[in-house]
Amino acid sequence: MAGHYRKRGKDSYELTYRGKSRTVKAGSDREVERALAAFIVEVDSGKFRRPTTLTVKQFIEERWMRDYVNVNLAQGTMNVYKIYINSRIIPLLGHLKLDKVKPVDLLDFYSNLKEDGVREDKKPGALSPATIQKYHHILSSMFRCAVEWQFIDDNPASRVKPGKIPKKRPFSLDEQQTATLFSALANEPLKYRVLATLAIFTGLRRGELLGLTWANVNLEQNIIRVEQTSQHISGIGIYQKDPKTDMSKRVVAIPKSLNPLLERHRAEQLKQQSKHSDKWVENDLLFRQWNGKPMHPNTVDNWINKFKEDNSLPDELTFHGLRHTAATMMIIHGIDIGTVAKNLGHAKPSTTTDIYYASLLSAQRVAAEKMDELFGLHLPNLLDKPVNTHRKNPRP
Repeated sequence: MAGHYRKRGKDSYELTYRGKSRTVKAGSDREVERALAAFIVEVDSGKFRRPTTLTVKQFIEERWMRDYVNVNLAQGTMNVYKIYINSRIIPLLGHLKLDKVKPVDLLDFYSNLKEDGVREDKKPGALSPATIQKYHHILSSMFRCAVEWQFIDDNPASRVKPGKIPKKRPFSLDEQQTATLFSALANEPLKYRVLATLAIFTGLRRGELLGLTWANVNLEQNIIRVEQTSQHISGIGIYQKDPKTDMSKRVVAIPKSLNPLLERHRAEQLKQQSKHSDKWVENDLLFRQWNGKPMHPNTVDNWINKFKEDNSLPDELTFHGLRHTAATMMIIHGIDIGTVAKNLGHAKPSTTTDIYYASLLSAQRVAAEKMDELFGLHLPNLLDKPVNTHRKNPRP
């Protein structure tokens, strides 16, 4: 079947071939014939896409949320996506035709997010580079699905860079500060003593600690099995889910010195259960509220904020900083990076190396000094001897 064209208006022509059509602008018959030839090639090669009438808002709400977000993402991630989509993506980009969005539209969108006063909490300043990167990640995912589902030919987000996220060195306590922390913990409620101590000894994340059950703790073998994580989502509450990656499911060794603390914590928990038996919510979690319900993650953050203030610990310290402290101490005291990565649940040792580069460099300096202690005394001999340029039997 041959293709043909017909004039629709001034400089406007409709191309038709094999039941498909397209309207183009052309200033002469020769131009429209070239356009028709290119159109035929596009159709025959399978690259032709019918123009979509969907807007970005319609595509998100009618297709992408239903067929991708709700199917492939965890509940927590899904809720985060919805917040970003409803707060800015739909209000600022939702009116645009899906197949008409250009890289410059996204550049303008990101520029808007970098303006002073754009924050929803009314604080001065722009959105953080990490937040802008998150918007870019969501838009990239959405447009990638639109390409795969053949709504559009090209992903405009793939041609845009929203800006780099400045690398921030993770904060960790030094040995003296960690000793101060342990001294101060003696005055805290028992569950917080156990929680903070486990964080420092194991490097587990907050959610992993709050998701631990007594069945995960083996005091005979002195191991902890990380099998789930605890999260909170507004409108849903606290719930347990599988860790994010397979590597996050792991076995972590603990020292025997922790056994008495854990055994006392278990005994106190049983006493509390007996005391509040009429209101007790039964579960096997290590860390609970007074009535047995799971601890809220924000409770942990509120506790450590007050704890560090009361005990003159660095302002930069967060609960996640205890995980960083564990990793830093392991590295600078000679634990190999592969073991540290497994303890932390990193998929690759390179992730650990990237995050703890400064600590690793300190450990390497210690190693260099140790090598100097072992062999440095031989170096003067290598300087004192004259260079022999006339070897009797020179090597080939």
